[in-house]
Amino acid sequence: MVEAFEQDVLLQYLAHLVRDQRIGSKEMEIICNGTGSFMPCMETVAEETFFEAFRKFTDQLDQRVVPRAVLQGGKALLADQLARCRQQLGQAEPSNLQNNLDYLAEELDLDDIEGKFFSFVLRYYTHDSLQRLCDDLTRCSLSPQEVSSICLGCDRAELAERLRPGGRLLASGVLNQRYRNGSDIDDIYEVPDAVRIAVQKSTGGPEDIRRFILGEPQTASLLWADFEHLGETHERLGQFLQAVLAQRIAGVNVLLWGPPGTGKTELCKTLAHQLNVRLYAIGEQDDEGGEPTRRERIGYLQLAQNLLRYQSKSLLLFDEMDDLFEGNSLARLLGGKASMGSKVFTNRLLEQNPVPTLWVLNDVSILDAAIVRRMSLAIELKVPPASVRQRVWQRVLNKNALSLPEQQIRHLAELDIAPAVVDNAARVAREIGGRMEDFQFATDGLVRVLSGPGAKPADRPQSQFHLDLMCCDIDLARLRQQVAQACKRDFSLCLYGPPGTGKSAFVRYLAQTLGMPVLLKRASDLLNAYVGQTEQRIAAAFREALDKEAFLVFDEADSLLGDRRYAQRSWEVTQVNEMLTWMETHPLPFACTTNLMDRIDQASLRRFTFKCHCDSLGPDQRSLAFERFFGLQLPAAEVTGLSGLTPGDFALVHKKASLLDCGENVATLIEMLRQEVQSKSEQRQRPIGFGQS
Repeated sequence: MVEAFEQDVLLQYLAHLVRDQRIGSKEMEIICNGTGSFMPCMETVAEETFFEAFRKFTDQLDQRVVPRAVLQGGKALLADQLARCRQQLGQAEPSNLQNNLDYLAEELDLDDIEGKFFSFVLRYYTHDSLQRLCDDLTRCSLSPQEVSSICLGCDRAELAERLRPGGRLLASGVLNQRYRNGSDIDDIYEVPDAVRIAVQKSTGGPEDIRRFILGEPQTASLLWADFEHLGETHERLGQFLQAVLAQRIAGVNVLLWGPPGTGKTELCKTLAHQLNVRLYAIGEQDDEGGEPTRRERIGYLQLAQNLLRYQSKSLLLFDEMDDLFEGNSLARLLGGKASMGSKVFTNRLLEQNPVPTLWVLNDVSILDAAIVRRMSLAIELKVPPASVRQRVWQRVLNKNALSLPEQQIRHLAELDIAPAVVDNAARVAREIGGRMEDFQFATDGLVRVLSGPGAKPADRPQSQFHLDLMCCDIDLARLRQQVAQACKRDFSLCLYGPPGTGKSAFVRYLAQTLGMPVLLKRASDLLNAYVGQTEQRIAAAFREALDKEAFLVFDEADSLLGDRRYAQRSWEVTQVNEMLTWMETHPLPFACTTNLMDRIDQASLRRFTFKCHCDSLGPDQRSLAFERFFGLQLPAAEVTGLSGLTPGDFALVHKKASLLDCGENVATLIEMLRQEVQSKSEQRQRPIGFGQS
């Protein structure tokens, strides 16, 4: 049942139509046919004489030519009956729909004609009787603007002025102009579903309307301290936006850019929480819950800006800004920059917005300079250091009631994956059983997909590192202590010696001390058969280390820094030159490890701050290693016979003994270690080339 107030409004539209001179016999026939649905009170108000006169009038409308006096008489008859119906309805209280329309018109600062037209279109979408009548009239002879202006009792020219593309009503976002084939009002004007539902169903005033249209404010899942790695950047950003909100400064846009997984969106949420303001995400789905188009997202941005223009405690988030350039793919393909459309439109969108807007983008290279110039701030977010990721992911695991060893969490933090991936994997593991194996099962597949089909498997977490089991010609414990205390980090190391002596493990240990992630590059990752590709990969490795603020490690460095005196091809020289150039200027720690020091180019050695010769274990270290790995005492008589062993040998024997279930048999363990020593001796004695077997 239509409320009394709404009935009265519909009858007023009908009364305006009946009185208007532009309504002829054809239009009156349409109006008379639909009168019954407009006047449910007619049966109780009208007298029998009215029905007789009304039937006589409608019969005459079927004639080819209707006399003017007959037409005017019929109009007067119907107008009088409409007045009687409206009088019976009395002064009804405004409907909930009308109250919401008034709230919205005030929020958007619409004038009388703009507000009335929007109300008319909204009711067109709400009341079937009005929609049928208007559609029949526009399909007969009248334009949508003519029907609208007549129903509203306003001048058509004034209405047309309000409906120009740059006008306030269309720019507000509550009404969109469509260009479909057809003459109906909904072929030309569209009310976004979120707006229509808000006006029809909201019962809590302006705040409730905003909630229907904009959704719930975003909530933060990280802490302000989780962005300490940004230094003063996030503090200054917070101070700037706080001042902007307090002074209600217009035209403020902040660009946050960087690769996926760097926490751009989470920073926006955490920033809003820190400032104690609401953050609304713009156009993340269309009216039907699907993927929004570029036009729809911009429409929602304009609507949100207008709805919140008088609010001083709100921010807007436009995530995945890349969507705005979906129509500029050809320009990007041809090497050009993408723009958001006309410069006038861009100016209006980025210079007049009353609510500060945070724009999130992955690839900043697609932006036209004109867009960048209109940003108040542009902030690059890089991959957070491992220490930050470890803290964040520990909290994610705690939330999912999942407990993992610290070593496993530390290894996880070294992987370049977003906290959301860890959260998803933790939920899966919790449902399966909550074991470490369950979590590993869940993360492995996700990491493999994110890394790409050609990526190598991630390194397994390292076993516990024992610094006292490294035999080196310099005091590594003192080196670690001094490096940790020093403010400068532009140092480098070359660790050389037999395999298994702990060279790579020490670099990881040192990086952990400095709170830096390790970026490991093997020779196989960098060497390429095509000319110039190896040099490009070397440069990319150094740049990646800078972006991630990582401790760069080159394994098998002899393949990258081969002695140029024995070079036979030009690329063998250029790749060494590329390495040396970057080694000279790289501002962060990096290390090279090699088993073949004699093959390293002599010029490169001068560029290493520290050169560390790592050798096999000494007698005391062998006894200590036997106790550490097996929990047993090594007989003193056996120490000398096990010379040449490294920590890697002990780790291998420990694994072998675990598989054979003989980890408590001292004699068996010693024999296995002797076999490792023997295999090394045979390897050294084996002739190079095609010797006889």
